[in-house]
Amino acid sequence: MPLFLAHAEDAGDTFSVAPQQAVTFGGGEGDSFAVEQISRNDNTVMVLLRPMGEGCTFRFPVSVGRSVQLRADTPTGQKLLCKATLRPITEDGSAEFGAECNEEPVSLERKCPPNGDTAAVDTYPQQ
Repeated sequence: MPLFLAHAEDAGDTFSVAPQQAVTFGGGEGDSFAVEQISRNDNTVMVLLRPMGEGCTFRFPVSVGRSVQLRADTPTGQKLLCKATLRPITEDGSAEFGAECNEEPVSLERKCPPNGDTAAVDTYPQQ
């Protein structure tokens, strides 16, 4: 995953992600994702998602209007379930997302496969 982290702190944030830039929500100890590639032609971005505390990376496309779900926490230990919804792709070379977080119980079970460090999935939690 890229080294640069952009943090989305508030429930109503809108933020831009450039290719090779990673994003975490809340206190930075949750899931993170990066935009590997932006395709304006088919209104999709290729997302790399790293589950919190794990070493694998999930790779999957997200189309405009769809969301990536992320587990997050706050500096006070509050557990959040966040979604980053892809907005229409612009010409500036970055992808814009709307962020929404809610306090919800968060599963801490491992998401990575037992062997290997990369998993490609056709359907990861999107809404």
